[in-house]
Amino acid sequence: MTTFLLFAKTLLALGAVLGAVFLLARIARRAQRVRPHRRAVTASAAPLELRARKGLARGASIVLVRAGERFFVVGATAQSVQLIAEVPRDEIVDDTPTAVPESPWTARSGTSNPAWDATLSKLRELTVRR
Repeated sequence: MTTFLLFAKTLLALGAVLGAVFLLARIARRAQRVRPHRRAVTASAAPLELRARKGLARGASIVLVRAGERFFVVGATAQSVQLIAEVPRDEIVDDTPTAVPESPWTARSGTSNPAWDATLSKLRELTVRR
């Protein structure tokens, strides 16, 4: 009879633990449903825009990001993103790079974007064997 009581107590304790886990999971799910709605409202107030990116190494780059009316310099790797500095708006210079023909392979098109032409030229330079 002692073995039966010990077995019953064990089952009762297991049931209590499983019930507590079930209740906590249900509470967490309800809390998770409420939070994204709150985040979406605040996130739409300040849209993010990638203004410039410069690669430093294979998996690392420095990025200029605009969030609303503020500008941030951010270091980005595959594992993390870290704020480097906040840049005042009056220090931002908006200079769009123009395509400079450096090789005979430069794309020539009257209506294409100069940045696209420069990108294609750079890719051709990297892939041509010398």
